[in-house]
Amino acid sequence: MSGAATPYATASARASVAPTGAATPAPPPPPTATTPTLPPPSTFDILPDLHKLLKRILETPSHPPASTPTPAQLSAEGPLEIQHVATAANDIRLKIQKARRAVTSLPGIDRTCEDQEEEIEDLEMRIARLKASLRELGQPTAQAEDGDGDQSMTG
Repeated sequence: MSGAATPYATASARASVAPTGAATPAPPPPPTATTPTLPPPSTFDILPDLHKLLKRILETPSHPPASTPTPAQLSAEGPLEIQHVATAANDIRLKIQKARRAVTSLPGIDRTCEDQEEEIEDLEMRIARLKASLRELGQPTAQAEDGDGDQSMTG
């Protein structure tokens, strides 16, 4: 005889039926398909460019140039005169602006620390409730342990 599990059924019979009622946790929300993609790490990597620029500033030329080079004639690797630093640093400045735009376009960037801490507390409370529900589901009922609650048909 098979039927719906009752509170007096054996543990194996109770386990075969999905739990119902207030102890049943809500199913997790489906994953969102609009998960934002993060910018590549190279977007934020300005240190090599900055190091190269500083190295060029600190280098002393082995022989002074005969005439002052124009910005188009500046070497990307050679020594850099102080009057050309702004032009050479322009690429780094643009890279920093691009990184700043990438960060501000991320979702939730405008949230305060208090908002995030409140959400963390809510999630921790939810985890505690779910763990308690799991513990309750894992413990057998008192009637099943006593054996007195067996109301199987005998005849």
